[in-house]
Parts: sequence; C-alpha cells; structure tokens
Amino acid sequence: MAMAGDSETLLEATRAALQQQDYQRAIAHLEVLCQTENTSYTELQTQLATPSSEIDYLLSLCQLLAQSSNPQIRELRELRELRELRELRENLPLVSYQSPTTNYPLPITYYPLPSTIPFRQAQRAQRWQPLPSINLIPFWLLQCGSAIALFWLMQQLIELAMGLTNDLLVKLPYLEPFQPFYHDHTGKIVLALVVLLVLSPWLLDGMLRLCYGLQSLSLETLATSSPEANRLLQRYCRQRHWRLPQLRVLPTVAPLVFTYGNLPRTARIVVSQGLLEQLTEDEIAAIYATQLAQITNWDFVVLSQFILITQLPYVIYCHLSEWGNKISNKTLQVFIAIAANFAYGLWFVLRLPVLWLSQLRIYYSDRLAAELTGNPNAISRALLKIARGVAQDIQQHGYTSWLLEGWDLLTIVSYRQAIALSNLHLISELEAALAWDCLNPLRYWLSINQTHPLIGDRLQRLNRIARSWRLDTELNLPESRQWERGSRQKAWCVFFLPQSPQPSSHPSPFLQASPYWGILIGLAFSGLMWLIGWIGGYWLGNPYLAWMWGDLWIVRGSLLVGFSLGIFLRLNTLFPETKSTNLLDRPNFAELLSHPHLLPIFSQPLRLQGKLLGRRGVGNWLGQDLLLHLPTGLVKLHHASWLGPLGCLLLRPATDPSDLIGRHVVLTGWFRRGVTAWIDIETLRTQAGKTSTSNHQAWSVAIAIAAALWGTYAILKGGSY
Repeated sequence: MAMAGDSETLLEATRAALQQQDYQRAIAHLEVLCQTENTSYTELQTQLATPSSEIDYLLSLCQLLAQSSNPQIRELRELRELRELRELRENLPLVSYQSPTTNYPLPITYYPLPSTIPFRQAQRAQRWQPLPSINLIPFWLLQCGSAIALFWLMQQLIELAMGLTNDLLVKLPYLEPFQPFYHDHTGKIVLALVVLLVLSPWLLDGMLRLCYGLQSLSLETLATSSPEANRLLQRYCRQRHWRLPQLRVLPTVAPLVFTYGNLPRTARIVVSQGLLEQLTEDEIAAIYATQLAQITNWDFVVLSQFILITQLPYVIYCHLSEWGNKISNKTLQVFIAIAANFAYGLWFVLRLPVLWLSQLRIYYSDRLAAELTGNPNAISRALLKIARGVAQDIQQHGYTSWLLEGWDLLTIVSYRQAIALSNLHLISELEAALAWDCLNPLRYWLSINQTHPLIGDRLQRLNRIARSWRLDTELNLPESRQWERGSRQKAWCVFFLPQSPQPSSHPSPFLQASPYWGILIGLAFSGLMWLIGWIGGYWLGNPYLAWMWGDLWIVRGSLLVGFSLGIFLRLNTLFPETKSTNLLDRPNFAELLSHPHLLPIFSQPLRLQGKLLGRRGVGNWLGQDLLLHLPTGLVKLHHASWLGPLGCLLLRPATDPSDLIGRHVVLTGWFRRGVTAWIDIETLRTQAGKTSTSNHQAWSVAIAIAAALWGTYAILKGGSY
C-alpha cells in the first residue's frame, strides 16, 4: 500500500490533467493510483475489459476507484469535469483507443514518469547467516587480464597511428618520415600507464570538478539523508583498518554513484544529489555498501584506470561537438565533426577490454553489499529507482548528458538499461519484462558487448539471497532452472507478437548468429580445400591441386565469403516489409517486452508517434543519441546511412534525423528485443512532410557485397603464387 502522500499527489495531478483536458495524462495517473490501492492487474483487465475510446477507459478507471476505502479517491468520480465527460460520451463516435491509424502525428501530451513505482516494501533481515565464501582468485586474474588487454590495445593503436603517419609522410613531397615513430615504445607506454594509475584519483577529481561541479560531502551531511549509511561507512572501515573513503557529491538530479581510486586510502565514493533525494535511508546505505564492496574486491583500481584513459578521447569529443555547433562555416564544421566522432569511436573501442570485468564486478558488489546490510530487497528497490531517475533526467533534458554516457563504465545501472525500463510503471510490468533477463537462453551471449550485467539477472540473484534468509522478495522473478526443466522447448517455439497478424513462417533462432555461423562454415570449407590440395598434390601428384595446400589466401577468402552469405541469409527476416497488414500502431511496450524468448532477429514492424529527442548538431552525426519520447516513456532508436558511419559524416543529407530533434514525428521501423529494446528506423516524418530515411538494409547489403568481392578476390589470388 502506498503512503497517503503518494495518493494525494496522484489525485492532484489527475485533477490538473482533467482541467486541461489532458486525458492521456489523467489515465496514466489513475492507472498508478489503482495499483496503490492494491487493485490487481487481473482485476483491472477483468473489470475494464477493452475500452472503445480514451474517455471510456478513463471513466472506467474512475468507476473502479469508487470502491476505494479512501474517501478522497471515492469523491474523484464526482468531479465536474468527469460529469461533463459522461454527458459528452453519449455523442462521441466510437474510435479505437488501442490503435488509431493516421499518417501524421496526433496531438500527444507527454507527462513526467511517475517519481516511483508502488513497491511491495519487502523487509530486511534482522539476523542473518553469512553467505558461503567464494574464490576471488579468478576474479583477480580477470582484473589483471583486463589491464594487460588495455596495454596491448593501446600499444597496437599507437603503433598503427605512428605507422600510418610515417607512410603518409613518405608519400608527400619534401617531407621525411619521423624516425622515432619507428622505434619500440613499449617501455614508454607502460611508464605512462603507471603514472596515470598513480595520479588517477586526483586527475579524476579535477575532471569531475571542472566539468560537472564535483563537491565534497561531509559525514554530517550524509547522515541527514541516511544515518544508516553513515554508521555503515564508519563501522566497516574501522573493521578493515581503512581510512574512511573521501566522500563526494555531484549537483545533478540524475541518481548516480561510482567509486574510483588506486588504493583503499585514496578511494573516492561519489554520489549525486538526486540519489540522496530519491532513495530512502536504507536504500542509500545499501548503495554505499556496493561501493565498499568494490573497494574490498579491488576492481575499482582497474576501472579507474580505464575510465581515466577513456575520458581523454571522450572529453575531446564533447568539446569538439560544442565548438562545431557554433561554427557557421559548413566545410570547417564537417572536419570538426569527423574529428569529434573519430574521438567518440576511439572512446568506444578503448572500453572493449574491460566489458567482461565491468559486468562481473557488479555481481560481486551486489552480493557483498547484501551481506553487509542484510537487506537485498533495498538493493533491488534502489536499482529500479536509479533506473527510473536516470530515465527522468534524460526525458527532462531531452538528450543523454555527457556525464551519463561518459562515465557509464562506473555507474551502478547503465543509462541504456534505464531507457529500456522507462515504459514500465507497475510491478507486474517489471516482473514480466525482466523475465527475459532470467529465462532467455541466449541472454549471456547477447550481453557480451554490454557495460553492465542484465538487471533482471541481478535482481534474481538478490532474490535468492533474500530467500536463503527466509525473506519475501521485492519482485517475483522466474528461475531459469524451472524454465529449463518445464519449458525447454519454449525458447525455440513459434512466436506471435500481440495484436500482430500471424505470419506464414517464423524465423529460426539460428538466423540470429548466421554471419558467425557463416564464418565457421567458411573455415570448414577452407579446411576441405586444404585437404583436397594435400591429397591431390602429395598423394596423387596433381600440380593443379597442390597449390591449395597451406594457402592462407583460401582461408581469408572463405571466411569473408561465409560471412557475406550469413548476412544475406538473415536479411529478409531481419528487415521484413513494413506494410499496413503487419504494422503495429501505438503498441503497448510493456507487452512487447514481456516475451522471454524474444531475440533481435524477431523483427516486429510498427508505427509510432512521438517526439524525437537526442543531442543536437555535431555530437550526434553518427546517430549515437536518438530517442523517441512516447507518452509512456522512452525508446532507443538506431539510424544507419547507406554508407554507414562514413555516410553519416561525409554525405550527411538535409533530412538527417538529428535535424528533426525536438519535433513531433511519425516513425516506422522494426522493434527489436535483446538485452535492451530498440527500434531500427525505416522513416521519420514530420507533420510538415519533412522525411528522414534510414538505410539499414542497404548498409547490410553493402557490407555483404564488399565481403563477398574481397573474399572472392582473395581466393583467386591464392592460385597466382
């Protein structure tokens, strides 16, 4: 049961929406109010049935709430605005509330996401047994491996840059190559990394203070928000004989927390003002416990090194983007855009060696935090509240801030996860959507390129800890073992999306990885060619076959051709035709996310109306920050030029999607469900008729043709030597 203040706030918001005739916003508040009054999802579905119009649905909600024990809620249906609606309803035409079809944007009213979700407020343990000890040696080895991988990657990038520079100088007249670029710089790179690691706490302090207004946070100030967190910090550091970590606060409303440093005595725990305001006392303490766990496990050292290295190109990207937006000279702006987005690409590549560690360390920190506080349910609530707060910040600003993206490696919840969860406002919706993270058989493979582990998987592990201490859980999430025993075939079964026509054929999950299967098939084919060359040349003495034995060009060519065939094999399935018979109009995203066996290959064509959000100008020429703001939340968009990133920068059309940011648009595209949800854009159209087209199919075809031609050339070249 929600607190009375929550109900009063929702009632006031509903009255204000009704006075403004903002019925969609009123419906959203009433739906949340139904949940606060313990109206179950089944009861809602049974009593409300299928409304024939928006007003019908609103009036039905009010009628359902008339059964409430709260007299203020019962009086809601007697408001003058609702009485007028009942009288007006008799003269309204029957217009489908679920899917009105239109070619242009309808007037859509957007409302802020509810500040919180009506949680069950599951209790904490009063006395609990320590969790079984675990072997951290593999985890520490992974930390060492990530550091070595960072060194190797930086060495390769530096040598590549120096080699390309000298090759260019050789070809230019009157210039000579720079001789030191031919020397071995391994020792200098190691020395630079060691120096950066030693200075990382102070360098990161300065960066955050200069760019984001970092401030000190005293224990007394922390105690006003969470006395429990204050006691936890002092008690744990005293037990470990540590100096208390330096506490910092960022003046931003987005709830954030991260830790950096190179030793426990130099560790900094940074929280945002939004986190202190949006979380309760026990939830703040639980979040601080996760940061103490990262210091205990020493993973914060390696992550500090990575975040410092990656911030160098990211800061360049930020400043060049802001400068480029102020430049009126289009030619100069293009060069600035190329430099800025190249820095963005470098930032993206430098994060790759740490992704596995970034995911695994969070599991360990959640586990130790639960053991320190005896409150795994508080961690669960905090994670979902942080995700909600981050989505609210993006929605209010209209774009993803530099802080959210640039420091994503250190945050406790990824901003991409927050965007995916923004359309879920009820516990039942969260449980249904997060089942994907617990049950999908390919979930770990699909998350291999993510900075954070699956949030549903994290919550499920916290639930197991809670049950081991005989506690109720905040969310009821399914167990993968039960799924595998009882429904092993369900992951590969026939799939139908809600409200969509039944297709005549169904995509096989095999197609999801068909380009990679193609590479393996190409490798097998090259092995067969080698075998033929060995048998024909050395056993049968045929010189026309002997050349195939040991020829690496055959291997290279076969891999490329196999990759090309894999792309072509799944192309039609990945991008089905968008036509009126298979388009979903204004779908319910809570339902779309609730299928645990979905894969990105299962494409659902749809049409949506909303407001396009994202960064404006040079910083978004690659389409890295495109979002559609719907009345229910946010959804991530993917755009592709027919020449890929090169086309976005050099052949940027007048109707590039970043030029439509801030406008109401009609979108057609393909919904995909993976670790997060997104939509591949086909077209974006404004009411004025301005259209932006994405070319995902053309880009895929271009890659496949290029790989096929290159592979064929390599195979033919093999016989020329």
